[in-house]
Amino acid sequence: MKNFEKLTKGPDALGAFLRTLPVLEGPWDAEFHARFCAGCAAENCDACPNEEFRNNPGWWLTLEAGAES
Repeated sequence: MKNFEKLTKGPDALGAFLRTLPVLEGPWDAEFHARFCAGCAAENCDACPNEEFRNNPGWWLTLEAGAES
């Protein structure tokens, strides 16, 4: 199996790969902040109520692509 085939099996496989990249910020981070942080009442991000989506491109891959894509 080639790397391309492995990464394109589905959103979970690609998301797992993207999560391992040593990047400071990806497009999923900007979307996370826009969707979850803007209205968040938490005073400390260490107790993020949306931790499952934080630093996780998997959920971002399931969104509809916007006009900017």
